[in-house]
Amino acid sequence: MVMFRYIVLALLVLGLHPLHAQFMPNTGQSFQFASGFNPAFSGVESQSDLKLGYRYQWAGFGDAAPRFINLGFNTRLKQPVDLITHSLRMSNAKDLNSAAFIPARKRTIHGLGANFFYEKTGGYFVRTGGAVHYAFHYPLSPQLRLSVGGSALIESTKYDDLYLGKDADPDELAGKYAGQGELYFNTRLGFLLYGKNFYFGATYMDLFDKVITTPSEETSASAAMYKGSAQAGVSFEVAPAVFIRPSLLAIMNFQNKLSFDFNVKAYIQEKVWFGFTFRDAQSPIGSNKSLLGLLGFNVNKTFAAAYSYERSIGGMSKFHDGSHELVLAIRFNNLKRPGPTIW
Repeated sequence: MVMFRYIVLALLVLGLHPLHAQFMPNTGQSFQFASGFNPAFSGVESQSDLKLGYRYQWAGFGDAAPRFINLGFNTRLKQPVDLITHSLRMSNAKDLNSAAFIPARKRTIHGLGANFFYEKTGGYFVRTGGAVHYAFHYPLSPQLRLSVGGSALIESTKYDDLYLGKDADPDELAGKYAGQGELYFNTRLGFLLYGKNFYFGATYMDLFDKVITTPSEETSASAAMYKGSAQAGVSFEVAPAVFIRPSLLAIMNFQNKLSFDFNVKAYIQEKVWFGFTFRDAQSPIGSNKSLLGLLGFNVNKTFAAAYSYERSIGGMSKFHDGSHELVLAIRFNNLKRPGPTIW
């Protein structure tokens, strides 16, 4: 039980007690699961994609290290009318998709997304659930769109007493929560303003919250963990087919404390990308700062893979050997092969 006490201590320091509800993807590659932070991202990319992420956090804890699995899917229910793709050769083809040829209602987009998650922390706390996202994208101009989206989330948290074993002697905290669980419902609303070379969005994460089932009022997640989030990014072409793309993710918790991810990535011919992230995570109890290195490949128009390594530079650095994360992606109907809208 010594290892368990260290894990719980680390979780409390970082404010990650699993009986806090309101899921948010635990990932070092937040752009891969953007609709989990803001539902307005659903349908931003022209192709459909399915992404699977596995995060092995604080590897130094061995079997007790937290593990996170994220599965995300995004698609478009309605594509905008594209006369260039579906027309015969014309000398003025670039003008076909202008507002003069296509009214705004024909250029709207309906996006749909979903994500499923499984988390096991310290070998004891288990969190599972899923969410569905919908977004409506309206063209403000030929180069600018506004997306408004909403999501509904179901989340289950449970303390797994089976992990302790039949004859185990759990400590006070383990005994208090053993076998207890909770079912939680949450809705969110977000917006996203974006173009070819930038995006900016925000989410209100506490639109409606409801604890469906709970073992006791003492352990109930009566208040949402997070209030909202904001995302922003820009893209610069610094050389032919070479882009630098800085981005920012900010998250506000229920105590109005802000956590930040400051990221910059370089893309080469939209085939290989690499970058770095500085993470400043604030919690109700403490804070943790870390650095991440990221590397990704677009194998072809269908398959992609990315890896990230996170290392704490704060007080937690003495307790673990870093966090590893692998994300695999499959893209469908990727006909135009455009650069990513989210980075």
